[in-house]
Amino acid sequence: MYYFAYIAVGAVLMEFLLLPIYIRLKHRQKYAPLKIFLKGCMTLIPVIFCAWGILKLYSSTKDWHGLVTPTGFKTSLFVLLGLAICMVADVLLVINFPVGMMFFLAGHICYILYFLTIGTFNPVSIALFVIGVAFAYRYYSRFKEAMGKLLPAYYIYGITIITTLSLGLMLPFELGPYGILPALAACLTVISDFMLAANRISGRKPWSDLMYLSYYFTGQFFMSLSVFIPVMLNL
Repeated sequence: MYYFAYIAVGAVLMEFLLLPIYIRLKHRQKYAPLKIFLKGCMTLIPVIFCAWGILKLYSSTKDWHGLVTPTGFKTSLFVLLGLAICMVADVLLVINFPVGMMFFLAGHICYILYFLTIGTFNPVSIALFVIGVAFAYRYYSRFKEAMGKLLPAYYIYGITIITTLSLGLMLPFELGPYGILPALAACLTVISDFMLAANRISGRKPWSDLMYLSYYFTGQFFMSLSVFIPVMLNL
C-alpha cells in the first residue's frame, strides 16, 4: 500500500502548492514563462502516475498489443495519450486559446475511446447524451453574438465533452468500484470545461479561476488513477 503515500504527495503537490502559485501569477504578464511551466508541471503529475501504472503492467505482461489490466481495463494507453495531449493543451492555452482548445478536444476523444473499451454506449448513456446536447444547445444559444464565428467550434466541443460525460457516468454501474474514478474524472473535467466556457463567453466571470482549475486538475488526476490504482492493487 506504499503507493497511496505517493498518491497523497502528488495530490498535495498539485492542488496545494503548484495550483495556488499559478493562481497568484495568472494575471501577471511578466511571469508568462513561469506560468506555462507551472501548468505543464500540474498536468505532468497525472501523466507520471498513468505511465507508472502502464509500465508496471507491461513489466508483468510483456504484451503491448494486449494491454489489459487484471481488473478488465483495456487499452490504458488511451488515457496516457489523452493526458499527454491535455498537458500540451494546457501550455498552448496560455499562448493561443483556440489552438489549446483543439488539443483539449483531441484529449477528450482519447478519453471517449478509453471509456468505450471499458464500458458501453447503452440506452441510459444515449438518453444522457441527448439531454446533455439539448442543454448545451440552449446554453450556447444565449451567447451566439459573443461567440461569433467560433459558435460551431463551441458546439462540436460541447458535444464531445457531453459524450465523455454520458459514457463516464455509467461506468460505476458496469465496472463496480473500479468505475468510480473514471466517472468522477469525467464529471469534474466536463464541469470545469463548462465553467471555463461560461467565463469566456458570458462577458463576466461567474466562476473563479481556482474553482474551475481545481476541478480540472483533480479530474485529470482521477483519470490517471483509474489506471494506476487497479494495476497496483492487482499486481
